Amino acid sequence: MRNLQLHNEKYKNFLANKRVAIIGPSESAFFSENGNYIDSFDIVVRINRGIELVQGRESFIGSKTTILYNSLDFDLISGGILSGINDDIKFICCPYSIEAGTYKKYHIDSMFDKFNIRFINTEIYNKLTSDTRSRVNSGLGAIVDLLQHDIQQLFITGIDYYRSFYHEDYCSERNRSATTNAIEEELEFKRFDDINHHNPDRQYAYFKELSTTDSRIILDSFMAKIIKDKRYDNWDTIPRN
Repeated sequence: MRNLQLHNEKYKNFLANKRVAIIGPSESAFFSENGNYIDSFDIVVRINRGIELVQGRESFIGSKTTILYNSLDFDLISGGILSGINDDIKFICCPYSIEAGTYKKYHIDSMFDKFNIRFINTEIYNKLTSDTRSRVNSGLGAIVDLLQHDIQQLFITGIDYYRSFYHEDYCSERNRSATTNAIEEELEFKRFDDINHHNPDRQYAYFKELSTTDSRIILDSFMAKIIKDKRYDNWDTIPRN
């Protein structure tokens, strides 16, 4: 695909020495009003259709969006149709490798250069898949990709590996936020123990280790609390209100 190397080089330079905040669509992003804190970062990153949650909720998740990580599948129940993107967004990054084939080429051709579209490095993606023994969720893929770069800090909120549910208004075409059973049926991780299905526990375990070994990571109050609570290590023992 044309200009990918150029986009990667521009991305490297763009992120250098920056303070970065990344916001996912979990309801835990709305447990604290972090909006002003998020907007104080040099770069604000959002995930898939999380950009659609911003309006009216700025006090919780900020107003800025500089980078969007999106699966580029143009599927309403996944990455969406890129509703809400504007000229403030400097890069659109796919948290899957180009070989993973999630993207729809005929959709991205017209916006490829305008938004400096790029993909996570194939070797890094394959290693992440192997290490987690799971299909990688967009949030974890984005975090790992960002940490490959020379950033100062990475504040993370709303990416909790289903330790809370999705925000109730996220991806309303699919009822993802109602019950644990709904998530189990959707992800099928209790039926299939393979790298073709998202496994929230193994991705959470990987992230826990990452958060203790990379000093650039700043956790929101929810994650900082639960990461010390072993009940959250296993899907079946997570406290649910």
